Amino acid sequence: MQQYTHENVRLVPHLPIYCDQYEVYRQISPGHWHAHLEIIYVEEGELQISCNEQEYVLGNGEFYVINSNKIHSTRSSGMIKTLLIQIPYSYMESYIEDYEHVKFKECYKNEIQEKAYKNMKKLLKSVAYIFQKKERGYEFLLMAKLQEFLYLLYSNYSYKEMNIEKESRQIARLKDVLKYIETSYSGHVSLKEVADIASLNTEYFCRMFKRCMGVTFLEYVNLVRINHIHEELLTTDDSITDILEKNGFTNYKVFSRMFREQFGMTPSELRKTSIHKKT
Repeated sequence: MQQYTHENVRLVPHLPIYCDQYEVYRQISPGHWHAHLEIIYVEEGELQISCNEQEYVLGNGEFYVINSNKIHSTRSSGMIKTLLIQIPYSYMESYIEDYEHVKFKECYKNEIQEKAYKNMKKLLKSVAYIFQKKERGYEFLLMAKLQEFLYLLYSNYSYKEMNIEKESRQIARLKDVLKYIETSYSGHVSLKEVADIASLNTEYFCRMFKRCMGVTFLEYVNLVRINHIHEELLTTDDSITDILEKNGFTNYKVFSRMFREQFGMTPSELRKTSIHKKT
């Protein structure tokens, strides 16, 4: 969850998918997307997800499925333990005919297909347990449970979306922009320069960026900076001033306001609270 542009699937040895469990305190991941299907399952804690211009809150034992090429962001306000599964496009395509047009409907706390939803939650709980234990031959059992999950997902929540050209063009324009921000956030990031990367005038680029990402261009750049600062606050003993300068924040007042908005506390309080949570 530490990459914000187009993410590449990192396969686990002996598994055709990427699977990981992570535990983190007060985390944000600015808007990003990937070509694979993503499943987020909350084992402990609470996670906020923004996707399709909607906000969702996942609690213990709940999950969310993110379609390929859908921009999404996540945020946690406390300690959270999460199972993350990323399934390559090629894997899904090998099972589903015309997969490029297949999308999955909202299955967040679903009451219409209640039986399927409950079974899918149980299957992800099993996947999390199997992955954590990693007993000999666990890969066979994990993929069997995941295959059953995907069967229920496809049988109960799939539909075809034929008009995907406009969305694909917007994603293509933003892809290079977000890659540039991720590599350049620690310095000055010019609006004119990123608009040129997208081959758009600055006014249209700003409107499109806000519509697709849910935040303004400048807010997004600062969110990327804040996320890197958050990580360094929890993993280094560097001074707050040095961390800010290293990550491109020159206005401490703006940083202080945004940081408190995102995490509900100051950087010093975050460090102290995180140490307390881990002891």
